[in-house]
Amino acid sequence: MLPRLIRFPAAVLLLVPVLLLSACTGSGDDTKPAGAVTASVAGSQGTATELVLLKTSPERGPGGTNFTVTGEGLQPSTSIEFVWLTAGGSYKTELVNNEVQYVDREWADQSIPLGPVTSDAQGKLSADFTAPDDFFGAHDIYALVDGKQAAKAGFWIERTFEISPHQGPVGTPIKVRVTGLGNRAYTSTGAIRYDNNYMGFVSATTTRGTAEFEIRAAGPVGDHVVMFDGASHAVPYLNIEQSPVAYIGSFRVPFRVTADNGAPANALEWPDAARVNTDPTLARTTLGVAPVAADDAVQAVLSPGTGPINSTHTLEVSGLPAGTKVDLKWVNVSGNRVIGGWDLTEEELGKATASAAGTVSTRITAPDTLGGWHAIRLVSGDKLLAEVPYFVERSIASVTPQRVKAGETFTVTVKGIGWTQLDNGVAIMYDNSYIGMACGFASNGDVTVLMTATGEPGTHLIDLYPMIYDGGQGKYPWQYNLPMLTFATDHPSLGLGYRIPAMHLAIEVVP
Repeated sequence: MLPRLIRFPAAVLLLVPVLLLSACTGSGDDTKPAGAVTASVAGSQGTATELVLLKTSPERGPGGTNFTVTGEGLQPSTSIEFVWLTAGGSYKTELVNNEVQYVDREWADQSIPLGPVTSDAQGKLSADFTAPDDFFGAHDIYALVDGKQAAKAGFWIERTFEISPHQGPVGTPIKVRVTGLGNRAYTSTGAIRYDNNYMGFVSATTTRGTAEFEIRAAGPVGDHVVMFDGASHAVPYLNIEQSPVAYIGSFRVPFRVTADNGAPANALEWPDAARVNTDPTLARTTLGVAPVAADDAVQAVLSPGTGPINSTHTLEVSGLPAGTKVDLKWVNVSGNRVIGGWDLTEEELGKATASAAGTVSTRITAPDTLGGWHAIRLVSGDKLLAEVPYFVERSIASVTPQRVKAGETFTVTVKGIGWTQLDNGVAIMYDNSYIGMACGFASNGDVTVLMTATGEPGTHLIDLYPMIYDGGQGKYPWQYNLPMLTFATDHPSLGLGYRIPAMHLAIEVVP
């Protein structure tokens, strides 16, 4: 077990068993995840008139804990199916004014099969199960007979926090794993601090309470502390011990910086490919994602369909009338969200003529433009012949200069920042301390930030993380404009096919 410190006030230690009992008996409790107590279970056909209460031992623990359910008073020699109640999380977004807006998180009741058990001839049972990795708090366990609820138990999922490794030079990737994040206020996000400096927040909406991500070792050679706190509105809740959710706990884990081997190379950290939705029918933006054509006979394929600015791609078109003259147009967005608004625009990419076989094969260079989902259109006169989607990826343009004295300025430039609330900004950290955000909408995807070097001579880290931009609705502002450290596995853009990386940069402060 990795070293950790969990602070529980004595009053809270007395409270926890009461909360767990309420989960077992079905009474209300605001700390339970959605779906923890319901009138029916997914897959059941109804509820018995009276539920037998079962016992669990132990009653609590993190995901992966082995526990035993025991009870009596059940139907003798009967096959019983056990299910664990939980919730499935997702992100709700809307298409408004040619952009994607973040709305909120949504939850749906779900159940996880634990397995079958047969009661003995006296109607008793004893069954061993393993608690799933799941959301923090109380979870109901139902025993189903012929699809109906016959008995009920409960188990409380605790939170864990661990890092690996525990030492290394400046820039070392530190793998962080948190289990038992919740899906209620004050439990659904956690906050990471490094030497008391706020880095950003983590969530596990779509990963059922488990957050896995990386941070980097920063600071001078010596001892440092990685801190994880329960969060209020995505920022550290520093006196959570005095709150109604005091039992969440806080964690402090040491890390030792062993050496400064110089600035590591600039790098992009991409989202987990398995978490990026690739459904070709999904409307990721108002431009769509699947190729469209005025005539079913026309087929257009762009290969590859993603890339950074100035990258080249092959467009293959078939099914056109022989000799058709085609204009190639790039669909972009022009304007801003502060003054005047924005509109879709078309920019000329070039021209082509269909061969005698009705085909076009041409090379296209992605313009220096906004990131995110765009489209390439083939137009003849005022007629749209075909349209194919294209995703502009983010890229690092420069960090200049990379060797600088304390107090002097340097410039960080990145390209391919988008225009929707999901991709039009970056949240920036300096030496694992969040310092602010930058937006690239009005500057056509270019973000150029003038920064000041601080600290002792040596390596200093700059990290740019995906975030959710505050679009002005003001309904859920607490998640906006902050580094989302779990961007790779749990970000609202992933379900819409976006690939938004974190950017890991560095400078050297010289004497």
